Amino acid sequence: MNEAQLIEAAKAGDINRVQALIDDGEDLEQKDNYGWTALNWAAGHGYLAIVQLLHKAGANAVNSGRDLRTPYQIALAAAQVEVASLLQQVEQDSGIGSERPVRPYCKAYPVKVFDQFSSWRPTLADDAVVYLHQDFSVTASMWHGEDVVFDRVSEDWRNYCRDRLGFHVPTDLELAADYRQRRPE
Repeated sequence: MNEAQLIEAAKAGDINRVQALIDDGEDLEQKDNYGWTALNWAAGHGYLAIVQLLHKAGANAVNSGRDLRTPYQIALAAAQVEVASLLQQVEQDSGIGSERPVRPYCKAYPVKVFDQFSSWRPTLADDAVVYLHQDFSVTASMWHGEDVVFDRVSEDWRNYCRDRLGFHVPTDLELAADYRQRRPE
């Protein structure tokens, strides 16, 4: 038996061949030169049915190759949102989903949108742009903690930012979905 048959079938999107190889007892954890399994490849290509099939058959959904990316991370990087969503849940169910560090995030706003908040006191030019960060601090720089303009974060401030400005830190899946929607085909 060719060692990479399952991987090749998954890469090709051949669900019937993948099923036949699983039924024949093919090793679900066989790896190619990248250290990727059939699940890694199916995730990267966005083959949801094959990912589901491999997962149901017992493929290790947190197995990473030489690049140290799990199938979820591969699907996410390829903006395969439906597959990434499924694999994210699988990772969380396995207990590793929460181990990732929080990604820094900020969003630029014209300074005038903050004028309606009663405790807003910074004196900046009317056409200035400031950056609202994941911890609700505001800076004149896109870099967190640099050129701080406002850091008196309160529940009222958080509510103002969320309710009036619609501010929230997007999840990785939201960012991937947005990218997928915007990218040219």
